[in-house]
Amino acid sequence: MFKVTELVHLVADADPATSTSLAARLHEVAASRARSVLATPTLPGGINGGDLMVHLHFDDESHWRAAESEIAAVLCVPEVGHVDSVAYTGVATPARGDGPPTVYRTLLVAVDDAVDPAVVERFEAETRAMPQYIRTIGASQLSRVHESGGSARWTHVWEQEYANVGGLLGPYMTHPYHWAHIDRWFDPERGPRIVTRLCHSFCAIDGTTISPLPAPRPIRIGPHSP
Repeated sequence: MFKVTELVHLVADADPATSTSLAARLHEVAASRARSVLATPTLPGGINGGDLMVHLHFDDESHWRAAESEIAAVLCVPEVGHVDSVAYTGVATPARGDGPPTVYRTLLVAVDDAVDPAVVERFEAETRAMPQYIRTIGASQLSRVHESGGSARWTHVWEQEYANVGGLLGPYMTHPYHWAHIDRWFDPERGPRIVTRLCHSFCAIDGTTISPLPAPRPIRIGPHSP
């Protein structure tokens, strides 16, 4: 499965309705080529999360390339400031529970190029292990990025689904495993920080594919929270 995620950042004075109108147009353009399409405004509370989430699944890269220019044309409007994007492959690990997801979350990560590959592998292993400890995580996937664009050279994407908003901003963000093992990769005061930039973004899952969220508790590490 070839996947593409784009976080669309609107300019400061853009009409708030722009996200909704762009989402509708993107659905129309991508539907004929993508296996699934999620294009919807992001929910508040993200970090560098953008105003519109676009998440596409294709059978293979060729199907994405066939749609790429049309999607880029939709986003080539004055209201769009920039787009953080990643392209990657893989299949998600299934959810443990049976309930349908209502929230999709993605984390784009830029890992420092100078980091020892063995350390990167440890970061990846600890991130993939999160669903073993945090039961609210539904389907999930950590991937190395094949192609990226935007405000950083993104190296990884960590995506999850949740049955409800509390599962993300409650048990996920506050779980001891998260704070003891994962945060050290992001916070220079707690361990060997390897992440130089991130985008944390989430949205409600609309009925085409795959419910507002409560405010998270304060995050001590500012722009570097996983």
